[in-house]
Amino acid sequence: MGTERRSKVRYPLELAVDYQAIERGSEINGTGRTLNVSSSGLLMVTQHAFNAGVRLKLIIEWPSLLNGTTPLQLVTRGRVVRQWGPNVAVALEQYQFRTKRRLAPLELTKTRYAVSAAPPPAVTDGSLQDRRAARAAAAGLGLRSAS
Repeated sequence: MGTERRSKVRYPLELAVDYQAIERGSEINGTGRTLNVSSSGLLMVTQHAFNAGVRLKLIIEWPSLLNGTTPLQLVTRGRVVRQWGPNVAVALEQYQFRTKRRLAPLELTKTRYAVSAAPPPAVTDGSLQDRRAARAAAAGLGLRSAS
């Protein structure tokens, strides 16, 4: 049995991810999905090959709603640690939650965000409360806010 190199617990989450190489002169971007996520890294399936050390910007569609109506995205930057086949391991360097356009009640029933493993945080107003609620949503993964 091999030695586990990860110091953080990985959670098996399959989430939609948009990625973009942020190296000078690189125009690689695409979509994929995460296979697992932790507070320090993630494993995702991509359609591109990356060399170790390539910096990426990742936008991950978060599975729960803020205040029951607002979709969240986890916006991260990190470095490719390794790749085998379509699987890419990324060490996260920074991350923050961002909100998207609020969904109307009818849209809530039609989106993939409508079903969530955890209840949405109870937030009623203000961006400071929104940031606190996003931090609370991330607590299940042990993520800490960069702000």
